[in-house]
Amino acid sequence: MSITVADLLKLPSLRQAKVIAGHGGLTKIVSSISVLESTDPGVLVDEVFPQGEYFGSEIVITGFLNMTEDVERQYINMRRLAEGGEVGLIFYYVGVYLKEIHQRLIDFANEMDFVLIVMPEGDVTLRYGEVISDVMDLILRDRTRDTSLVAEILERVSSLPSQQRTISTVLKMLSDRISASLILCDSSFQIQYLTAWPRSEEACIKKGLEALDALPVDQQSIACGILPDSRLYRFSIGGDRGPGLELLVLREGLPLNSTVLAELKDVVRLSVGIWGQGQGEVAIHELIRAILQDEPMKMRQLANIFHINVADIHEMWILHCEEGQTERFRREGLPLVREHLGHYCHTVVADLYEGRIAAFMDWIEHSPERALISRDLCMRLESLGLSLSLTRCYPLNSTSDVRRTFLLHQKVIETVRRLWPDRGCYTLQELEFAADCQKILSESEAALTQALLPLEALTYVREDNALLKTLEVYLLDAQSSVSACADLLFLHKNTVKYRLSRIRELLGYPPSKMPELSSLYRSVALNRLLASK
Repeated sequence: MSITVADLLKLPSLRQAKVIAGHGGLTKIVSSISVLESTDPGVLVDEVFPQGEYFGSEIVITGFLNMTEDVERQYINMRRLAEGGEVGLIFYYVGVYLKEIHQRLIDFANEMDFVLIVMPEGDVTLRYGEVISDVMDLILRDRTRDTSLVAEILERVSSLPSQQRTISTVLKMLSDRISASLILCDSSFQIQYLTAWPRSEEACIKKGLEALDALPVDQQSIACGILPDSRLYRFSIGGDRGPGLELLVLREGLPLNSTVLAELKDVVRLSVGIWGQGQGEVAIHELIRAILQDEPMKMRQLANIFHINVADIHEMWILHCEEGQTERFRREGLPLVREHLGHYCHTVVADLYEGRIAAFMDWIEHSPERALISRDLCMRLESLGLSLSLTRCYPLNSTSDVRRTFLLHQKVIETVRRLWPDRGCYTLQELEFAADCQKILSESEAALTQALLPLEALTYVREDNALLKTLEVYLLDAQSSVSACADLLFLHKNTVKYRLSRIRELLGYPPSKMPELSSLYRSVALNRLLASK
């Protein structure tokens, strides 16, 4: 749903109307239209719009016909409408019954970005029904389009004042959007939130739920008599960070389709994760989930809520701990990861996802090398008794890149560890190399024989085992350093130099020569993987 106040002004019935205040609210989304002609502002304040609650995204028609001379009453009514989340007022009969729009109202509307629209002044032929018909027709046509319910609700909630960003607000928006009643219960089915559709049916729905003999099973629905011709749907909302909840959806008439139901569940799960623990407490886990599930629209809306500029983030680090350490990893490792990276990055978004810590970040200029920072981080985590690997992945330019890389890590990390068992810190390029090796091993014997061909010259000599082992360590573990290779093999450097010279004679080229090194490195890696099976 994407109809804004600005869109309404293009309708035939509003084409001659003028915006006199609140221009900053023209981009606000409009969910419906209603009429208000209140005599007593106390009724509006205390009964219709209780303090702090959200009832809005409507645009309201009025002529203040019962208070044309009472500016104070006009102001109090308008203020409560704005505080309740309404987007603006459309004034009728200005210059007929209502002499003018007082400057006090205009100043308040500008302050609140609450749009004031004046229909043609002095015109007694205007009818409320024309605007109501035009606006609702536009909104209903927009609802038939294939738009994301998740992105729509997140966008609308993120534009609200912080005190209105609540689960209750989300449920009211959803209820209005799909014309259904929503009930959020705890695991014992005690009602925590109830938004009735229509609102006047709340008592009836409570009584009907109490009288039900049985509820539908998770992900299913049953016909019920709580409301005429209604169905009751049930969805368990998994608790990533707390006890699970149960969502019940009561809809009269036509049933809800599976796509809407899936999005509905997702929106409620998100709202519980973000706003379920009280004002100001958010679940960054949901942003991580949106990124890793390649949902860019949801990611942008969540990032907006968290005030994170995702455009600056092009790097992901994946930390994978040993099985059985996941809870300690979340409790002790995650805060350390955030703190450590916070010294070098403007933005760090990190959380546990599917047993891995996924950390997204930008970089402060002149930070130390990534390899040094990652080694220091691993040492700090290992000092806590956590056994893990860390993979640095960059550059990543889209959520599709991120998801592909995360899935690649899941698929090949064990192969990576077999290739470089003593390293602990890896790169995206090494993930991709390991994936290529896995592919060759899964193909035909002929493909594997061809890939191992560069080592053939070493297989028919007396010292082949020693030469192969030296070449393997020199390329895979020592990064072509003679000294490092000698230390790893517990040999004198001259011994390593002799073996490398012998390898050069047999190969016909130095083992560090490009482009031959590329296929030689792959052959050695495949040989190690075959030996480790």
